[in-house]
Amino acid sequence: MNSNKSKVILELRHLSKSFRSHWTFRHIPAVQDISLKVFEGEVFGFLGHNGAGKTTVIKTILGLISATKGEILFCGQSLKGPKQRSQIGYLPEEAYFYDHLTVRETMVLCATLCGLSGLTRSVKIAQTLNLLGLEKREQQSVRTLSKGLKQRLGLAQAVINEPSLLFLDEPFSGLDPIGRYEVRSIIKELHRKGTAVFISSHILSDIEDLCDRVAIMKQGHLIKTFALADFKSECSSEFILSLGSNNTADATRDVQSIGSKASTISEEKLSGAVRFTLHFITYEDARAALKEAMDSGLYIHSFERKSPNLEEVFIKTVSQ
Repeated sequence: MNSNKSKVILELRHLSKSFRSHWTFRHIPAVQDISLKVFEGEVFGFLGHNGAGKTTVIKTILGLISATKGEILFCGQSLKGPKQRSQIGYLPEEAYFYDHLTVRETMVLCATLCGLSGLTRSVKIAQTLNLLGLEKREQQSVRTLSKGLKQRLGLAQAVINEPSLLFLDEPFSGLDPIGRYEVRSIIKELHRKGTAVFISSHILSDIEDLCDRVAIMKQGHLIKTFALADFKSECSSEFILSLGSNNTADATRDVQSIGSKASTISEEKLSGAVRFTLHFITYEDARAALKEAMDSGLYIHSFERKSPNLEEVFIKTVSQ
């Protein structure tokens, strides 16, 4: 999903936010000195452990809470006026609706709040419900919707104004695999249409599937920002060779020789046989070991390259 992007749609410059304690009246920092850029049309992942400050950053950008320090720029200008904010959409982690309203009534309310009226409003509602797969549920009461359908409705209200920048705070929370797949498909469609999407989520496999770039927060600080296309090349891969034999004693001796350059060797005894797993840092060492294993008559179970995934990179980053 990567593409060349040059225009900055959102920029944070040294953003900080502190809250005053009700007990000690001291200012407690929630996020400190956050600087980042989001480019027009990209999908940007915003990651961090619980309490890292992700939602605080999003709410500060949206003006739901005020920043203590720093600047927030939208298309190069200070993000303060309602005209600028009208170009932004937001799906909170917990989207709340009036349960007694129908899906259509909810969309009429949201569209009206966005300044739409008359035929324009009707057309836009129809287009949005069709995009989100809700066109057959217009007259259904919100209280009867499943979690997945409510998430769709939340996305519908977030994009009814055709935002240039869409914020999604935990959009996959509480969804089953089918619901997650459907929401991912919708985000990809929005991305295809040119919407910049800012996603905060703990579902790292979905972030890896969707995002162009990722930022990682830790204890209120931004500690890493990188393009997903680059992170695997920056992280070391390993090569795994799995061997087997029915002759345990001879095989163990042979494998110790073959794996002299392996980083680790593990042994698993099976019924009347043994399996060895060898890990190598370089392809050259792994390939040489594979050739030796074939020449020695050992059975080759598998030979593969394993690259780190985003979850491994995230855990390593926040654990440092």
